Parts: sequence; structure tokens; C-alpha cells
Amino acid sequence: MKSFNKVMLIGNLTADPESRSTQTGVSVAYFTLAVNRKIRPGQEETADFHRVVAWGKFADLVARLLKKGMSIFMVGNLQSHSFEGKNGKQYVTEIVLQDLNILTWKGKESKIEEPEVEEVDLSGEEISATMAV
Repeated sequence: MKSFNKVMLIGNLTADPESRSTQTGVSVAYFTLAVNRKIRPGQEETADFHRVVAWGKFADLVARLLKKGMSIFMVGNLQSHSFEGKNGKQYVTEIVLQDLNILTWKGKESKIEEPEVEEVDLSGEEISATMAV
């Protein structure tokens, strides 16, 4: 049986990304994306908060370019894992970032000088970050 795992979201970052390196030296960056939704027509919107993770060179790009309040369009896939926490086994579902388009620049660096398109080679795959004007 074939399977398909793809997530596409438009939302705003709730905080600057957190970045670090693994014990093997691989870069990883995390951020939370707030995505608005309406429960019923005519009702006020509510927000869902999604944990997003980026790996390798893409994580470096995310940590350098993304800031709190920015609006982005992202594509990724769902990934779940578990770990032993203080209260026993903990389960986490996150979105692994595969593609990113920056829709608005916000925050302290509203006039930063970045190229319109920046491509990053990630294990033979082209991943791009673009800014809509």
C-alpha cells in the first residue's frame, strides 16, 4: 500500500527559532508556527500551534533568516517519536521542514539586505527560501 505524508501551512512564527548542534555536529533548528483557523463560519478564529524542525544546512538558514512574527508558507512532513521524560514516556509530533517561502519580513530587521532567492544544497536536494514582495 502506498502512503503519503505532506503538510503545507501558512502561519506566523511565535518566537525566534532555537538552534543547536547534535553530538555529531549536525545543525538543528526548532520553531513554533501559529496557524489561524475558524471553527464555524461567523465565529472568531482560533490558532493551532505547530512545532517545526529543520536539519543541516536548512537549519542554519532558518536560524539566520527567520524571526518572531514573520509570516511563512512551509512544506514538510509529519514525524512522531517518543522519549523518556520526568513523567514517563513522552510522545512528540513535529513537522520536518522541507521547503520554505518567507511571505513577510517583520521585527527588528525589517530592512535587512537578503537576496530575493537563496538556494541551499541539502544532500543533493535543492531547497529554497524566497521572500514575497
